[in-house]
Amino acid sequence: VFLFSLFLVGTASFHGAGVSASFTSFSTIHVTKNKDGAEALLNWKSTLNNHSRSLLSSWHDDNPCNFTGVACDDFGAISHLNLSYLGLRGTLDGLDFSRLTSVVSFELANNSIYGFIPSSIEIGRLTSLIELHLPLNNLSGSIPSSIGNLTSLSVLNLFQNRLSGSIPSEMGSLANLTRLDLGYNKFFGSLPSEFNKLTRLTYLQLHNNDLEGEVPKDVCLGRSLQNFSILNNHFTGPIPTSLKNCSTLIRLRLDKNQLTGDITDAFGIYPHLNYMDLSHNHLRGELSWKWERCHNLMSLRISNNNIFGEIPVIFGRMAQLQLLDLSSNNLSGEIPREMGNLSMLLELDLSNNAIMGNVPIEIGFLSHLTHLNLASNNLSGLIPMQLGSCKSLLSLNLSRNKFQRSIPPEIGNTQFLGILDLSYNILSEHIPGELAILKNLEILNISHNSLFGYIPHAFDDMLALTSIDVSYNDLEGPLPNVKAFNEAPFEAIQHNKGLCGNVVGLPNCNSIRIKKRLGARITIILIISLLGFLFLSCALIVVVIINHRQRRIIKRKNNERANDLDFMSILRYDGKVFYDRIIEATEGFDSKNYVGEGAYGIVYKAEISEGQTFAIKQTLSSQEDTEIVDLVSFEREIQALTNIRHRNIVKFYGFCSHPQRCFLVYEYMERGSLRTTLKDDQRAIEFQWDKRISVVRGVADALSYMHHECSPPLIHRDLTSNNILLDRDYEAHVSDFGTARLLKPDSSKWTAIAGTIGYIAPELAYSIVPTEKCDVYSFGVIALETIMGKHPGDHVSQECSSSAQAESTMLKDVLDQRLSPSRLGLRDAQDVILITKLAFKCLQDDPRLRPTMGQVSRELCFQVPLDMPLSAVSLEQLHKIK
Repeated sequence: VFLFSLFLVGTASFHGAGVSASFTSFSTIHVTKNKDGAEALLNWKSTLNNHSRSLLSSWHDDNPCNFTGVACDDFGAISHLNLSYLGLRGTLDGLDFSRLTSVVSFELANNSIYGFIPSSIEIGRLTSLIELHLPLNNLSGSIPSSIGNLTSLSVLNLFQNRLSGSIPSEMGSLANLTRLDLGYNKFFGSLPSEFNKLTRLTYLQLHNNDLEGEVPKDVCLGRSLQNFSILNNHFTGPIPTSLKNCSTLIRLRLDKNQLTGDITDAFGIYPHLNYMDLSHNHLRGELSWKWERCHNLMSLRISNNNIFGEIPVIFGRMAQLQLLDLSSNNLSGEIPREMGNLSMLLELDLSNNAIMGNVPIEIGFLSHLTHLNLASNNLSGLIPMQLGSCKSLLSLNLSRNKFQRSIPPEIGNTQFLGILDLSYNILSEHIPGELAILKNLEILNISHNSLFGYIPHAFDDMLALTSIDVSYNDLEGPLPNVKAFNEAPFEAIQHNKGLCGNVVGLPNCNSIRIKKRLGARITIILIISLLGFLFLSCALIVVVIINHRQRRIIKRKNNERANDLDFMSILRYDGKVFYDRIIEATEGFDSKNYVGEGAYGIVYKAEISEGQTFAIKQTLSSQEDTEIVDLVSFEREIQALTNIRHRNIVKFYGFCSHPQRCFLVYEYMERGSLRTTLKDDQRAIEFQWDKRISVVRGVADALSYMHHECSPPLIHRDLTSNNILLDRDYEAHVSDFGTARLLKPDSSKWTAIAGTIGYIAPELAYSIVPTEKCDVYSFGVIALETIMGKHPGDHVSQECSSSAQAESTMLKDVLDQRLSPSRLGLRDAQDVILITKLAFKCLQDDPRLRPTMGQVSRELCFQVPLDMPLSAVSLEQLHKIK
């Protein structure tokens, strides 16, 4: 027993000595590593600038565990470096990573570190590195391929540097990577296919770079991805197929790329998704019912694509939705009344679509709504007064629709409203004084309507206003005495009936009041004089009887003289005064004010003293070889034409007649006619496809209005590219009504064929009774001329179009080559194909086969996707498309 005990004691002593020796050796290793780490950090500190070194004043001995930003593990080895937000300036070149092998986390965010990422940052040296954070610095160059050796890395954050080059394929070796942020750099090229191997990624940010190519289809192969953003790159191709079943998604941003394909069934059901942005791509298809199954979705943006169809009714069940942006697509139908159930909605943008019908009154239930934009649609009817219940509104834009009647005074209840745009509608009646309650209103645009009366005096208290536009209405009276009106440019108040104020171009209100008071005094004097005359009239009656015959002769002569100087009031000016101003402004119709010439008159530019500019058409009259005009009928037509109000018809103010001259007064268009624009190469290049498409639509809308909304219908009769005028924004305005007549359907008062060769319908060769279908034919010619850049010539004939030569003619070859048709975007290409198809329909020889302008106008509002690219479309195929 004694010997056995002695053996145990000896054995224990032997093992204890061994453990002690091993621990001593282990400690020695860590002490050595710490000294190496301290020396590496001190050497790097010496390479930083003076200010940075002062921030690291605690770095001075060989124990790094006491250094600022340094943490050690239980064994005293450096495990964490966190030097973020210290304002350090320098490079990483002086840091020897080979002496920091125990570091688990390296954080250097938001400093001024510049230069390259050293290639020495790899597994052979940083064996334990799990997190590498270098965001918000000035690092440049490319990511070293050696970074792929950091196989333990879980987090890599290089956000917002100046890194460039392609993303190395070696990053596909980082199998443990869960978070990768390369956003806000200058990376280019395509993503390596090895990205499909990163199956553990939950957070992938590639936004704001110059990356291109297709997004790897298996980006969510591991079904772990939660936050994915490729915003603002140049990616092309379809939506990655793996995203459809990526049910873990919480936030997805694919916006501002060039992605294509049909999204109708490209996405699945995401129970955790709260943010989705697909805006500014080339996606097509219809809105999916599956969005309603994403119960946590708070923000959905799909603007600026080619989405068509109607807004699904089930969108009204997306209870958590706070932002819905479907603007700039091809959506049609009506706004579902179920949208009023979205009680959490803050922003709704459906602008720039083809949505029609009334705005549902249920929108007024959206008490939290801050931004509502329904601009540039085909909405009509009344602006619902229930919008006044949206008391949180900050911005309301209903411009460029067909809203009628009055502005609802209930809008004054939206006390926080800062922007109100109701321009380009058909609103009439007075401006409600309740709008003055909007003390926070900064921007007000009610231009291009038919509002009349005075601007409410209460507007004097709207001190927050910074920008106003009340132009193109029938307003009168003084402008409100507030900075926004007093400093408004004349363009923002022009084309009204009688506004006055301290704005250049407007008359002074005081002078108007003086004239009114003077007129009242004169009236009193006249009344007194009249009473005196009554007392004297008995004494003078004998003289009156004696001279009665002589006075009748004098009166007849005076009437004849007055008829010779018969002026019509224009813009509420005295006819004679306005006539004199026109003569003065045109310097007697001097050639230097010449603008152009049509078949029925010469056009001059006249800028009167009030600052308004008119187009004056001097008609061909008072000449021996011209037909005598029936002035009574002519004046009746003029009165009717002055009442026409449409955004795409040149506003007609009236006329002045004189034995020497007779001229018509029109709104002046800055860019002249469509024909002169197309003939000038430089102007034609500025006249891009989207503007040309808009011009065709505008002409169609104007003719539809003339044919279907005027009673009796108005036929233009001489529609050419010479009387399609363009304003500064290239919006089309149909002009030259000097040749048009108001015509009832059963009327046939024409005495001669009228029109311009190349634009007149073929049936006028054997019939002198024009119909609306003659204008339809002329529209077809103008539509082709607009997209071809010149008169279409033989292409207006179907017989020619069906010839062997035309069968092989491709559409891209007849388009205006000055605009490089091959570069047409998908949406513009579809519009051009649609316009060409409709133009050929309008050019049918048989007028019964031509569509009405109402049908053409409506069809131009919709964009039907075609299965073939522009380069593959021939003129023959367009004749066959129904």
